[in-house]
Amino acid sequence: MIKFSTLLCLPLTAFSLTSLAQTNDFTIKMKSGIQKEQALQVKYYNSADWEPFYAKIESFSYDPNYSYELRIRRTKVANSVPNKPSYRYTLLNTVQKSQVNSEKIILEINDKWVDCQGVGQMKCLQVRSTPKDDWEYFHSHINGFDYEEGYIYKLIVKRTKIENPPQDASAYHYDLVKIVTKTASKNKRSLPTAAVFLSRHKWKLISLNGKDVAKYNAHLLFDAEKGRISGNSSCNNFFGPFIITSNTIEFPNIGTTMRACMGDNIESDLYQVLENRELHYDIAEQTFNLYIKNKHVAIFGLTEK
Repeated sequence: MIKFSTLLCLPLTAFSLTSLAQTNDFTIKMKSGIQKEQALQVKYYNSADWEPFYAKIESFSYDPNYSYELRIRRTKVANSVPNKPSYRYTLLNTVQKSQVNSEKIILEINDKWVDCQGVGQMKCLQVRSTPKDDWEYFHSHINGFDYEEGYIYKLIVKRTKIENPPQDASAYHYDLVKIVTKTASKNKRSLPTAAVFLSRHKWKLISLNGKDVAKYNAHLLFDAEKGRISGNSSCNNFFGPFIITSNTIEFPNIGTTMRACMGDNIESDLYQVLENRELHYDIAEQTFNLYIKNKHVAIFGLTEK
């Protein structure tokens, strides 16, 4: 009789172990801020890093404004077919659900401003979370981030939810945490170092043909990206292209406004220097100097824009 009972129990024990092997329960933590169409990010009880979680969790609805700790049941799907999930995941209970006001996210920034529509017509950055995503308009501002066109950036940004934001305003506030990479775009052309430096400042004319002319407030501005200048001659505004090499500079085709210049001014003398085709230059400390056949003809002093 004892042997019979033992044999009778063996199939039942085997059945119980098989049943347990088909189902197991576990706990996961789930990250906030995951956008639609992206894989959820989870940590298991022994995980050090966030991992993607692609499966659907039955009876669970994700809200990106919350972080979660969930108790999940995983069940083996009977007679599973190729290219279909082998397991079914079901929410047993929500251990913790916490609203998150701020989080760190990764943003890629494209290499140029684009026209976009906000409250009105405006310029926007283009951003995406991963290289697989499409570029999207970014209507907000990232505090602490000094954007330079011609580069693609990868940033770590702190995104903070704003309570009761104004109508038509962003629901989030963004702060730069770290610039991970800054890579020159393939579309970015190489600019002369001198042109880039000249573009950062306003240049006030302080001497012309050996005379002190600072009182006239004539000045010159450079735009290295567009290869153009603008300025004031002491009477009219002027503008046009410039061509620069290691030690020569030209200002071909200068255009001006047509104001009648009454009283004392230096406009004619300034244009005569700028339109000379034998101009050489140097940059010494805080001055931009022009020469014609080694004669020092103009000194511009560095000032802030």
